[in-house]
Amino acid sequence: MNSADIRVIFLYEYKLGNSAAKAARNINQAFGENTVNDRKVQRWFEKFRTGDFSLQNEPRGRPKTSVKNDDLKALVEADPAVSTRELAIRMKVDHTTILRHLSEIGKVKKMDKWVPHALTERNTAAYIAQNNCETERTGI
Repeated sequence: MNSADIRVIFLYEYKLGNSAAKAARNINQAFGENTVNDRKVQRWFEKFRTGDFSLQNEPRGRPKTSVKNDDLKALVEADPAVSTRELAIRMKVDHTTILRHLSEIGKVKKMDKWVPHALTERNTAAYIAQNNCETERTGI
């Protein structure tokens, strides 16, 4: 039985005046154990109580992020020693969001500074020059 068919049954049970728990028991008895769970029926009944009898699923997913990778990259390059928590405060998001976006732009923390994930000879030399390192090989 597909989801659209089950939603019609949810509406039927709601119109009969059954509780969500009773509706779940009726559906599971008729169509097999674990066809639906109480919480799923409760969510649909809540929707019906608001007057919304649409049987379409509402789109879900992660909300659009307010972090622009270019802005984050500029902040990190301006101050490579900045912490993720400080970046989160500046950008008004959770620090885990900052971690995810730093990963997306290829930055990792090395020697307490944000650097490109894949160090090449070229960007290693630039890093050494920028940070006044004395040796060519820093183990980064």
